[in-house]
Formats: sequence, structure tokens, C-alpha cells
Amino acid sequence: MEEHLLNEFEEFGLAPNKKVLEKCIELLKKYNITPDTLVNHWIGYTATKLNDEAPSLENLILFEKDLAKELSAKTKIKSEPLSESPIIHNITTITQITEDDELLVGYGTPVRKSSVGAKRSSGLEGTPQNKRLAGLGQTYSVHTPSSFSPSTPGTSSKFSSRNNAGEVVVKYPADDVAINWTRTNETREPDIQLHGTAETKLTTKYNYMFSRIRDKFEVLEEQINDLGDLMKKKLEIDDFEPNCVLKSETFHTVGRICCDATSGSRLNTSSLLLEGNRNTSSGQSVPLDVSQLKEFSFFPGQVIAVEGSNPTGKKMVVTSITTPPISSVFKTDVSLEGPLNVLVACGPFTLPDDLEFTPLVEFIQQVNTLLPHLVIIMGPFVDVKNKKVECGELDYTYQEQFDVVMRELQSKITNSVQVCVIPSWRDVHYRAVYPTPPFPQENKVSNFKFFSDPSILNVNGVFIGLTSTDILFHLSKEEIAVAPHGSDRLGRLVSHLFSQQSFYPLNPASEEMSIDLEQAEDHCKLSFTPHLLFVPSDLRHFIKNVNGCVVVNMERAVKGFCGGTYSRLQITGGASAVQIRAEIVRL
Repeated sequence: MEEHLLNEFEEFGLAPNKKVLEKCIELLKKYNITPDTLVNHWIGYTATKLNDEAPSLENLILFEKDLAKELSAKTKIKSEPLSESPIIHNITTITQITEDDELLVGYGTPVRKSSVGAKRSSGLEGTPQNKRLAGLGQTYSVHTPSSFSPSTPGTSSKFSSRNNAGEVVVKYPADDVAINWTRTNETREPDIQLHGTAETKLTTKYNYMFSRIRDKFEVLEEQINDLGDLMKKKLEIDDFEPNCVLKSETFHTVGRICCDATSGSRLNTSSLLLEGNRNTSSGQSVPLDVSQLKEFSFFPGQVIAVEGSNPTGKKMVVTSITTPPISSVFKTDVSLEGPLNVLVACGPFTLPDDLEFTPLVEFIQQVNTLLPHLVIIMGPFVDVKNKKVECGELDYTYQEQFDVVMRELQSKITNSVQVCVIPSWRDVHYRAVYPTPPFPQENKVSNFKFFSDPSILNVNGVFIGLTSTDILFHLSKEEIAVAPHGSDRLGRLVSHLFSQQSFYPLNPASEEMSIDLEQAEDHCKLSFTPHLLFVPSDLRHFIKNVNGCVVVNMERAVKGFCGGTYSRLQITGGASAVQIRAEIVRL
């Protein structure tokens, strides 16, 4: 139990000591809950009431009171007798249910308390001279945080006093030798192309979130039909049967996982529904009994094929589950003349209570020092969750603040580095919709390229999938699973993207998201496995090989009030083979 509990904490970047673990185990036994339930409650509690503090014996005492209140509220709701008449809720019961359902909505990245060492020299004064550029007569002045927001003092001193900048926290392969990340004098530029549907529809003006219900239904129906065809080939059957047919023999049917709201606000084994498609099941839904399954993994919106029987016509007893097959890595001609060095970072790029953008200053310095061939920068840039933004304490309008950030990026990053900019729905000045259109390209410099979120880029034959949306965290909140102890949960979450062939397979989406399903049909598909996939998340950083794809979660450039992490990669290859070496580094 202690090992399981420790693994759950580590997924959120926490490492409690022995006494804290003993206290947590005591709570598990006292309240008869699982380690993941305890940790999820802790993340929600500390994010809203303790400013993301690490667990300690003192704050666990306060946490226990909150936990007991939450669990007693759930017990009270579940123990209400069922009635044939409709249940009418008042404002009190609605608030109670909402609080239970919104446990992790206020979640912020947990912060581990680290000792504060000697103040690190920021090197922001003066103009550093890059020796490689000295002969070209070019100097790149280093901007100060005040150039972004001159009168918004915050907690940048905490960031400047960190003592772990430059630490490599993850290496891929794990036993890899040291890599020279600094580019040589060669001036080679990578060929960067957008793969898939052109962004024309996204860049033109359209009324997003105005889709008719019929149009949304057609999109969801087509998803079931397309993935169902793949699963018919995998199962080697001619067709699926209706899900509500009265039949004691086993048969195959197909549909989408849904949650029966009458059985609880979240998906659980009692609320599992399979919603069939129109052609096979006339759109009917059937409850699923998964008690005979030894392993499973479900989330709302997941398209699966189910084998089982329906002896009563009212509930299907499931004997096996089939998910859509995962396609192999895309075969293409790779034309790299030499190693391709890449740096990738995801916002926010300023601390939660200021707009000084000190971490962005540091990242620009890293770019101009290492001179990679390609830099990928993902939003948010002006984060809607920033406290200054929430309170309206800005010296500029939202758009002006973003323009300042983008102007600094374009003027300070050397023009020998190719830069790809990916937006985020959390950018307060821009469209809060997913897929998010690329930023307008007026006044951009030649080495900057703007793409949508999500995107698949073709870089000299190497396919790179990108999304700034935290789909892994959203999936982790909604997924229910029974898996062997010690199984790779994060790898399983990633495999859902490949299996469902989508950058965002969750439906309905997280409440903080606004998804335009008609645009998502064209721009959120992941119909093949790329060589490289970036999925920045508030979950713990990792680099994994999932079904032949190197998947990188480098977290964010800011983690709480401390420096976050970014990734650097070196890609080599020729013909159809690609080799990737990567690291995740503290900013």
C-alpha cells in the first residue's frame, strides 16, 4: 500500500517523507479509500487552500477535516432512497453536487518546497556578446523583465534565487552519453511544413461554438463509424449487432462510452453506458456490466467494440473489450543532412502573480546560447489564469501585452534559429476555442512561423505532433481503470490518443474547454502515429516510447512560483529511420 501511495504522489511531482506516508496510510484505513482517491483529494485541497504546499503532518491535520466533510457529503447523497418521482434539487443540493464534481477544477501545479540557496546572478544587465555572431557584426541585447510590464512587481525574486537551474531531470535513452547541444557554425535551416488539413478554415472568420445539434451528432456518429470499421477488420467480423437486442449468446457491438448521470456525476462502474450508432443500434444506450473483466480502461467519449451477452435486453454483460488498432509510425523519406537540435517549451512564461516574464528571459538566453536549428514555443503567453490578469491589474490591454511579448521574442532570438509558435485556448487576448487558430501573422519576422493548436509538422520528413492543451490531465480526471499493480498509467493515457486517433478524444470535454466539434473533425485528428509527440501537462514530466512514438511531457516553463522545465532534443536519421535523443531540463 505504501508503494502504491508513493507512486500516486510521484505522478504529481511530490515526494512525502516516511512520517507523512504513515499518516496517509492511517487515513486510508480510517476512511476506507484508495490511494488515488486520497491523492486526488489532496491535490484539490492544497491547490485551493494551501497554495500548492507539499504534504506535511501539520497540514494533513487540516486536510483530514476537509476529507471527512467531503466523504460524508458523498455518503449522504448516495444514501438517499430512490423514488419513482423525479428528483427536484434546490440551490443547496446543486451547490453540494457541484462541489463534489469540481474537486480538481482549481488544481494548480503542486510545488515542492526547495531550499533557497545563494541568489543566482541573472545576468540581465549589459549586452552579452555571442562569439559565433561577433564576426557578423550582430549583437542581441538581453531584455529585462521590466520591458514586459514596468510596474507589476511580483515574486520574481523567488525564481531568481532558485539553485537547480540547468539540472537534467529526465534523459532519453536513460543510459545515453552526454550530448553537445551547441550548434556548430553551419547555417542549415530545417524545412518546416504543416501536415494535414490546411488552416484556411481556422484563419478565416467563422462563428465558432455555433454548431447545430444535428451537425454535432453527425460528427460524433462518423467517429463511431470510422473507428468501428477499423475494429471490424481487427475482429475479422462482417458487422456489429444492436446493443439492446435480447440475446443470451455472445455477440459484438460498437459504441461510445458515456456516463449515466442518474448513477453519479462521474464515470464509475455503476454509471457505464455504451451509446450505439444510428445504423446499428438506432442510437440507443445500454448499461454495461464489467464485473467479469480482469482489466479495463474507460473514459467518456471512448469508442470501443464490446463482446458479451444481453440476457435481459436491459444490461449487457461484457466478456471482452476491443479498442481501435493503433497505426504504425508513419513511413516517410527522412532528409536530415546532420543532427537536428530542437528546444521546446510550453507556457505560462511568467510567475502566477506577476507579468515580468522572467522565465521567458531565461529561455531566450538558452536559445541564443545553444543556437538550436528549431525552437517550438507553445502558449499560453498571456495566461487567463494569471492573478494579474484575473484582477485586471495590467498596464496594457490584453492584446498590447501579447504584442509586447511577441515583439521581444522576435527581436531578441537570433534570426538563424527557426521558431514555431503554437497558441493556447488559455491566451486571454485570443479565441478561447479548441482547435485554436494560429496567431495573426502581421509584422512577423522571416524565421517565425505560426501554427494552430493542435498541429502536426513535417520537418525534413520527421513528423512532430504538438498540442498545448493538457489532454493528459483531463483524461486522468475522467478515466476509470483496473490494471495490474505498477502498470504505466501515463503511457496508457497517451495510448488513448493513438487508439482514438484524436488529440482530444474526451467527450464531453473538460468544463474549462470549449471545443468546436466541426473544426475538430478536420484539425484534431491523429490518424497516424508521428515520430515525436509533445503533450505538455501539469502531470509529472516524462519521455516515453509509446507504440514507436517518442512522447514528451516537459511540463511547463513555470511551476508554481519556481522555474519549470523545458525539453531539448537531437534528431538524426536517414531513409525511413529516425533516432531521437532527448532531455528535460530545469529552467
